[in-house]
Formats: sequence, C-alpha cells, structure tokens
Amino acid sequence: MSTLGYGLGVDLGTTYTAAAIRRGDSVEVVRLGARRAEVPSVVFLATDGTVLVGEAAARRGEQEPARVAREFKRRLGDPVPVLVGGSPYSAHALMARQLEHTVRAAVASAGAKPSSVVLTCPANWGPYKRDLALQAARLADLPEVRLVSEPEAAAVEFAAGERVRQGETIAVYDLGGGTFDAAVLRRTATGFELRGEPEGIEQLGGVDFDEAVFEHVLTTLSAKFDAEDPEVRAALVRLRRDCIEAKEALSEDTEVLVPVALPGLHTRVRLTRSEFEAMIGPALEDTVGALRRALRSAGVEAGQLRAILLAGGSARIPLVSQVLGAEFGRPTVLDPHPEHSVALGAARLTGPSSPPAPGPAPGFAPAPGFTPAPPLGSAPASGRAPGFAPAPGFSPAPGFSPAPGLAPAPGSAPAPAPGSAPGPAPGVVPATTGRSAPTAGRVPVIGPAPVAVKATPMPLVRSAPVSVPIPGPVPGSIPGSIPGSIPGSGEPAASRRWRRIGQAAAIVLVVAVTVTAVILLSNRDEEKKPPLTGAPVSSAPASCGFTDEFDGRVLDPAWERTRPDANLVVAGGVVEMAAPEGSDIYQNYVDAPRLLRPATGDFVLRAEVVAQPSQFYQGAGLVLWAGAARYARVELGYGDYNEIIFEYRDGGAHKRVLEPGTRKAARATADRVVLELTRSGTVLRARWRPSTATDWHDLGTITMTLPAALKVGVAVLNRAQNNAKPTAFNAAFTSVSLTC
Repeated sequence: MSTLGYGLGVDLGTTYTAAAIRRGDSVEVVRLGARRAEVPSVVFLATDGTVLVGEAAARRGEQEPARVAREFKRRLGDPVPVLVGGSPYSAHALMARQLEHTVRAAVASAGAKPSSVVLTCPANWGPYKRDLALQAARLADLPEVRLVSEPEAAAVEFAAGERVRQGETIAVYDLGGGTFDAAVLRRTATGFELRGEPEGIEQLGGVDFDEAVFEHVLTTLSAKFDAEDPEVRAALVRLRRDCIEAKEALSEDTEVLVPVALPGLHTRVRLTRSEFEAMIGPALEDTVGALRRALRSAGVEAGQLRAILLAGGSARIPLVSQVLGAEFGRPTVLDPHPEHSVALGAARLTGPSSPPAPGPAPGFAPAPGFTPAPPLGSAPASGRAPGFAPAPGFSPAPGFSPAPGLAPAPGSAPAPAPGSAPGPAPGVVPATTGRSAPTAGRVPVIGPAPVAVKATPMPLVRSAPVSVPIPGPVPGSIPGSIPGSIPGSGEPAASRRWRRIGQAAAIVLVVAVTVTAVILLSNRDEEKKPPLTGAPVSSAPASCGFTDEFDGRVLDPAWERTRPDANLVVAGGVVEMAAPEGSDIYQNYVDAPRLLRPATGDFVLRAEVVAQPSQFYQGAGLVLWAGAARYARVELGYGDYNEIIFEYRDGGAHKRVLEPGTRKAARATADRVVLELTRSGTVLRARWRPSTATDWHDLGTITMTLPAALKVGVAVLNRAQNNAKPTAFNAAFTSVSLTC
C-alpha cells in the first residue's frame, strides 16, 4: 500500500457522507462502510462513552433511538444544542465525529494521512456557518481544509467526464438529503466561474420526502400507539427505515408495499409512484423557482445552458428530470452515482492536474519499437496488459488518531500528539503539500503526528473562478527553460551551462535505465516462451465459479480486457467502462469493450449493471462469448426504449429473442438492474430484475451450439444508428459472479 501523499474530498451530507481521494490526475471513491461506499451521517453515543458512526450507529440507534444523532448538519449554527442521550452537543462537534470516521477510512485505504482536504458545503452558507464547518474540521484533527460549494464540486466532476468547452454554461440542481442548491457556472480557460448568486433551500431534501412517506403510512394505518413504549419506538424506527427503502424503490418501480411490524399490528401498506409524486410535487416546484432565480441572477436564459446537471441522491427521483425538462426545455444529466459526484469533484479540487512529462532533448530520436518505461509511482496506462498491478508499495503509516473529546472549548486548537514537533505560531499557515511533483505524482509523506494549522474561513468570492488548473507552460516561458526564466534575464552563463549539463545527464540516465529494463523484461518473456513444436500451445484451462465485487483499485488479473484502449476505472466497489463510438457486438461488429473470464460446463452468470443508454444503440450487460460467430448478449439498452434485451448469434444471422419497441419487449423503469444468464448444456435462459426488487422477469430461452469451454463476462456497446449523432456512453458494474 502506497504512502504517497493524496488529496481527500469529503461531502458530509445531511443524510449520507461520501469521500474520494486524488492521486495525481486520478480520483476514486473511498469505501466508508461495509455495504456501501457512502455511510449514513449518524452518530451514536453509548452509555460507556463509546462513539459509533455510520452504519453501526444506525443499527444501534434502532434499539436506543434516544442516544443517536441524525441530520445534525441542518442544526449547524443553531445556538440550541442537540440532545443525545440526555447530554447537549453542538452540531459542529457531531460533524467532527463524522469527519473523524471519514478520515480513518481514508487512512486505512491509502495508508497515510491526506496532505490536503477539500470539504464541501451548501452554496448559500454564509461566513458564520462556513467558520463552524472549519471548526469541525479542526476538532477532527484534519490538515488545512478548503471549503468549496457543493454545486462547484459537482460541476468539476461533470466536466471531468464530459467535454465542456470554454464559454459554455451549465446549471447545477443539487437535491441532497437535507438541503437544495441551485447554481449557474460558466467554463473558463482554467476552470469554472460562478455566475450570479446561488440559490438554496436549507430545509428541503430527501429526509422531508422520507417523512412524507412515513406520515402517509401512519395515516393509512389509522391506529394509535404509545410513543413512550420502548418496543413501539424501536418498531417505528424500523418502519421509518422501510419507508425510506420504499421511497428509493419508487425511482425504479411504479408500486411498492411497505411492511408494517408494530406491536399487535402486522400488515403492508401499498404506495404508488403517482401518490408519492403528489406528495413531493409542491416541494419540487419550490426548487424549480430557486433554479429560475439563480438563472435570473446570472443573467442567463435557459436556452443558453449546455445542460442541467443533477446532483445529490434525491435527484434520482424520475419526477425531478420530468419537471425540469418541462420547465426549462434543456437536457438533464444525472451521474450514475449522484451521491458520489460532489465528493469526486471535491477530490479533484485538492490539487492541480499533474503537468505533462518533459520531452526528450531536441534531436533525440528513440530506436524503432522502443517504449519508455512509465514514471515511478504513476497509474497504469490504459494500454497496459489487462490486470497489470504495480508492485506493493510502502508500508502504511501509523493510523489516524482522532482528537480526544467531543467538543473542546470554542476556538481551541487540537493538542499535538506526544513527541510531535511543535506546530506553527498562531496565525501561520504552513505551505500546502498537496501538489503533485512533475511526472511521478509524488508528494512529501505525512507522518503520524498531527500538525496544528490555522484553518481560516474562505467565503465564496464571486469574481474569482473556482477551477481545476489546466496543466501547461508558464506564460512567457520558453520551451526547455526554467518556468519564468528568459535568456538574458540575469542568470549567469555558468549557471545555465551547468543546468544544461545536468539536464543532459538526467536524460542519458533515464534512457539507460529504461533500455536496461526493456532488455531484462524481454529476456524474462523469452524465458517464459514454450518450446517450438508442431503442436499448438493450449490456452489456460477454463474454470467455473467466481465473484468479483471490484473492492480494490485495480482490475483482477483473471479478467481478459478485449479493448485496452477503452477507458476503465475501478473505484468505490464498481468497475466503470466506456464504450468508444462505433463499438458493437452485432454481425461483423465485434469490437465492443468486454471483460471476459473462462468458464466450462453449466453455470449461472449474474451481474448488477448501472447504465443510462440515451440512443439507439447504446447498452451494457452480460456476454457469453464462443467466438465472433457464436455469442449471446443480455443487456440494458436500446436507448430511449430503455429495454432489457436478449440477443444471440449461432453461426448464422444475428437474432433477437424479443423485438425492441414491441408490446412483448421487456421495458425497464430502472437504470440499475441485475441481469442473469443460465446455461444448461446447449440451452440458455435469461432473466432480469431491478436491483431493489426480488422478483425476476423471464426473457426467454434459446438453444445454441456451444462448446464445453467458452468465455463469459460483461460488455459495453455504443454504435450510433438510425442517423443518430454519436455521443459518449459508459456503464458501471457493481458485481459479476459465476456459479457452477
């Protein structure tokens, strides 16, 4: 595990907290919980003083609801303390506990403390609340923290995946668990610039929708309960959790049944999507009004927007995009994981992009076929062999130690760890250490002892853009010179001569080391080659049975990657693949990016897919591969049809089990589904279900001529047809499994 420095972005939301880390130009989500990457923003204080955060706190809170704190972010700045177990706590002290848990998870994942931290906040927070947020960071013993608004972080993450040209304007509609933000941003040469005044509604979000569903269920029951009865209180906590799950399920289904298990009453309450939409309709109209005011403040007409970016977990609600599309007539863009987009954008803002590696000396020409070795510590290139993983790095630094005490005196700084070096004088801010060194992306290693720093509030400056710096030469510099220096500027000739000699020596050394490495690798590969015989060399034996939940940061070497040039990222418990334009698995088109593993005999192949195909033809799902003339596909695709399809080829023409757009086709109402393909000899059966449901839907069976051993896995397709304009497309897979 590497101890190289990294930047940490944290989105401490009202209901959930997410985090991401940046190394060089690469960002990835940090898994904070056991089941999900994000964790509930919940703190539990036990009678013995033990503090639990996240999933563990939520579980204990079901049995002892009086000792759990939720939604404390909404209480930030409120002089009335939050009562937890009968004791008063400030909201920012509880936020500090949530931040401590987040940093511990990042340290466990990265092996060291972060060198720089960006914490997000609602766009309409003033200096007072921003200062309290920074106090929470100090209580959590974080290094120097920078505050960035949530819409700005979401825009940065959007621009990382979609090309936003200079001068284009986007609107951010951020509907989270407890707050709503609307902001307008314009792309500049260096990043994003906030236009006008952002608008927000502090007491509006997913928790209010949860409460509406909860009240609907209680009203439907028409029963009275003793709220002071501990058994009833615990049952109501469970009922509230079931209401939340029902609300989330309605984003993919049109009807749910909410289980009710109260003392003396066991039943189920039916809730339809239309009923839910009627509950939240007035609140969504308020958000539309806020976005309209943000556009008016920015002096931007809706028709001038490139898109409306949806952020926050509650933006998944289908009615949101419908209302915005009807009101503004602009496309809405929803990230496959909107609950992570703000954290990823914050991580990108922890430091600049790494500058390009310096080129060779003028006139230098490498030998034909020569491939330079990658810089030490750099991420694997997309064209590298499938499953390549760097050698194990340094040993992890000692773990993070949270500051003792929940609420120190206001304004106090955390005490230095025993034996640590004294911190800087009051008012002194140490130099930032979060910038990547050229090429290798190395930063100074952060030791175990915390360093006291002065974190000052950073109110939003409207005139200055918040940006991700674009790497490039320093203005006024000459290629090959020291940035900012110009010949004749006063640098002694002897200094220039020695500098040039040093540069030449460095180039010679790099070339010599690289050539040596290439020779050694070639010799090693030669040693591995089988002896030359007349018989063909057999491939690795087929196998059956595996489960990959993509919990690491590199792809398992067992996967065969058919398109190393296609972008692929493993982070946060998912593998995300992009499909280059024109890639497909249809007749003579067999160049779609795939991840394949060998399989033999009968099996059940299953995967959870997250995709939002927008046109014909884009899709993602399972693939069984016995060659270009024999394959089968089960996908979420067909663009606007948004259907689950089952297609195959058995030596002849490409066939579809169900024709798209017909009454018999399997129409999906979800962008997250579980697909399954079962092989029994020569018979294949396919079925699917929404990931939040338990009932499966059959897609039919086919009979194919199949060899005993073949390859199975997942694929992403993107080939514009029917005069459609090519657009980018990618999909994510949270798990892939094969059961014999």
